[in-house]
Amino acid sequence: MYSGQRAEAIDTRWVFRAYAALASLAGFLLFGWGPMWFGTDLVGEPWGKAALIRVLGSIMIAAGCCAAGFAAIDDPPSRRRGLFWLAAGHAVIWLVVLMQQKAIWGTGLAERAVWLSFAVAFLLFYLWATSEGELAHGVLGSLFWSDNPNPADRLRSQYEQQIREVARQEERNRLARDLHDSIKQQIFVIQTAAATAQARFDSDQAGAKLALGQVRGSAREAVTEMQVMLDQLRAVPLENAGLVESLKKQCEALGFRTGARVEFSLEDLPPTEALPPGAHEAILRAAQEALANVGRHARAGNVSVSLGTVHGHVELTIQDDGAGFDPNRSDRGQGISNMRARAEEFGGKFYLASGPGNGTSVAFSIPYTASETPREYLRRAVEWGALLVVSILVLARTKSTVMVVVLAMTAVCVVRYTVAYRRARMRSEASR
Repeated sequence: MYSGQRAEAIDTRWVFRAYAALASLAGFLLFGWGPMWFGTDLVGEPWGKAALIRVLGSIMIAAGCCAAGFAAIDDPPSRRRGLFWLAAGHAVIWLVVLMQQKAIWGTGLAERAVWLSFAVAFLLFYLWATSEGELAHGVLGSLFWSDNPNPADRLRSQYEQQIREVARQEERNRLARDLHDSIKQQIFVIQTAAATAQARFDSDQAGAKLALGQVRGSAREAVTEMQVMLDQLRAVPLENAGLVESLKKQCEALGFRTGARVEFSLEDLPPTEALPPGAHEAILRAAQEALANVGRHARAGNVSVSLGTVHGHVELTIQDDGAGFDPNRSDRGQGISNMRARAEEFGGKFYLASGPGNGTSVAFSIPYTASETPREYLRRAVEWGALLVVSILVLARTKSTVMVVVLAMTAVCVVRYTVAYRRARMRSEASR
């Protein structure tokens, strides 16, 4: 099942990169100049103090190197798990520093270390909670379970591969039937009408002219049918505009083939990126299968095709007033099963209602991810920016360590929603 990534979600790759840069820089400064900055606040011999500070600096540099390695991972769920354990490690550091501060160190530099370690751990957990990626097995499952497929997963993958092979074979068979039922018949009509025009060219010019008109009409229908089939064979990704244009051609071709009155209605659609990859093609394939069934079996006089949004789903509906059939019969072929499988692959739904003499109604829907408008992101950025200004003023007056944490959180939110606003605005301008 697909679940869209939130537009404002934080990319864990950039979190690890920022952590690697900051930790490495802080470790380098601590290693080089730490003994001069903090030597007077620690108890022990001068050389021991310098050695301890340099060891801490090298540990920070090592943590930065590990974070850089996590940033190079391409799998978002794996990076997200790594971010959780990085945050958990800093939480352990905070607990140890807190216990030592209460038992031995007392106030002063140790108290600042407690608040700093708490702020870092809290910030990492916050970034983990708002990072991108859908948890495959729940919160705990995604942290402990491996990405390696187990035998059941491999069997399911093989089963899905077999389903895809059957679907491809069924699609090839459908194309062969469509070629026989449409273009072959139209070419036969063109040949017969051309022969009639040739025979009557000298003696019956009116009849020859009528036959030539029939040639032109059949040729136009054949070109439309051929274009539709070429669109079916193309493997290029579809977007909203391409899907709508292809559906219009399908409806026009069905009208030519059966003589039925085919109406296509279009409602508002979500942005292309709100649908999962491959969803547009799945909707088109479902429409092709349903309209092919109408052309072969329904003997309908009127067909209605609509595409729009219903309760967070992009829904395709096809209704006809044809002969109908019994949906419980087992000899209906693979077409209905293929449409249901396509919908379930994307977490969508498939409905079919029919009965002998009552026509057929088909609904195919796929969920989409609602994306917020640039104005909404801008509003949030302004709100968090105002809170950031207030936090700075309060921090300047109180010098409170707690306000440092609040200031860091508000700054992160301002950056998040500012970046989200810029991205949403670029998408909006590109879609115009």
